[in-house]
Amino acid sequence: MKLLKLSIAMIFFMTLFRMNLFFLNVYYVLPELNPGEIMQSFIAGLRFDILVFGFLFIPIYFLVLLQATLEKWPPNFFFVYKTYFGLAWIAICSLTFVDFFFFAHHGKRMRFAEYSGWSPEVTFEQAQTLPINQWIVFTVISIVLLVLGHMLIKSLKFGEWKDEYSPHPARRGEVLLRILIPLILIVLAARGSVMPHHLALEHSEVSNSKELNEMALNAVWCFDK
Repeated sequence: MKLLKLSIAMIFFMTLFRMNLFFLNVYYVLPELNPGEIMQSFIAGLRFDILVFGFLFIPIYFLVLLQATLEKWPPNFFFVYKTYFGLAWIAICSLTFVDFFFFAHHGKRMRFAEYSGWSPEVTFEQAQTLPINQWIVFTVISIVLLVLGHMLIKSLKFGEWKDEYSPHPARRGEVLLRILIPLILIVLAARGSVMPHHLALEHSEVSNSKELNEMALNAVWCFDK
């Protein structure tokens, strides 16, 4: 539950990244403002952000299940969880930062082909084409969100192993609550949908505006596309 609350906060931070992309770039290139389409883009973006954390939780779920089965809760494992989310947040912020300048220049998210040929000089050159207030604001916000995420991770307190494991037999429904429900939630998050088809590019197409459709995606999802 503590890691879930951390993830919800980070998903909110990813929404703030998208909001800044909208106000610093997309807002100015839209032919006309359609509040309904803008809202749909943010809602679709939320689904793509949740998908990222669904995948992040897959190894965590099986590791916690293994620990519960073996009844082993060494403090080092709690450090592993915090390090895992810390590195994931650095990756998310870094990809989002680099992607912003590419988006501002081309009106779309970076894909794997663009990442393959990326270098810091590319981002620097793209930043030079933007008004100075745009890249300064986004850079400052990126640093603030990066730091806030790590402050949340650092503040996690897991307590002693006795807080995580009970010697008493499971109560009725406890297996469902602790094993099946988390698994179902993680699978649904990683699929991004309760429908037969998982979340895909077409779910981001909420408008005739290419920029709004691309804004609904996120840099992590686009990384291997």
